[in-house]
Amino acid sequence: MGATEETRLAEVLKQSVIKGDVKATEQTVNKLLEMGTGARKIFELLSAGVLHVGEQLSNKEAFLPELVVTIDAFKKGLALIEPKLKSEPKKGKPLRIVIGTVEGDIHNIGKNLVKTMLEVSGHDVFDLGVDIPPDLFAAKAQEHDADIVGMSALVSPGLMSLRKTVERVRQVRGDRTHFIIGGYATSPALAEELKIMYAKDAIDAVNKIHDFINKGGA
Repeated sequence: MGATEETRLAEVLKQSVIKGDVKATEQTVNKLLEMGTGARKIFELLSAGVLHVGEQLSNKEAFLPELVVTIDAFKKGLALIEPKLKSEPKKGKPLRIVIGTVEGDIHNIGKNLVKTMLEVSGHDVFDLGVDIPPDLFAAKAQEHDADIVGMSALVSPGLMSLRKTVERVRQVRGDRTHFIIGGYATSPALAEELKIMYAKDAIDAVNKIHDFINKGGA
């Protein structure tokens, strides 16, 4: 019965975030906490709602005002579990991560969600913003002694900049800095070609980075 109710509430929470219903989101988060659901699980459910609307936006099935209210509900729900998330035992040492959207691209929804998820996971995240040229990625990777550079690219013209960024950072940092990419224009094949990590969405990005730590990558 408990598991069934938890499953039902999980779907209620996701739908509440999608609809931007702050009151329902907060109520459902509190119910899940009372049932003993872990903060990490609740966080993934909140994030799934944002990712759903983000995907709808990319497919022109939703519009920016809908995303704005969705993110507001996400943030209100996150505020209720953030203390628990930050108090959870961390796997490995915190990483220094430089992230940004590549030159020629101004999308930032996925990037911003990844930033939030990594920060509450205890990592030091340096967000460069959008339309970031390769030389700036390289300079900031060096300045912050970055373990990882994360790049988002949702439009195809950004892929040339992404490739140049990998090249420039490697020139400056050698193998001291690793990479993770994501966004509609990227692919597992591109990541394999460049010998870097690929994430299909924000949750996957955080999981890949945790796997990276567990394998002794930093």
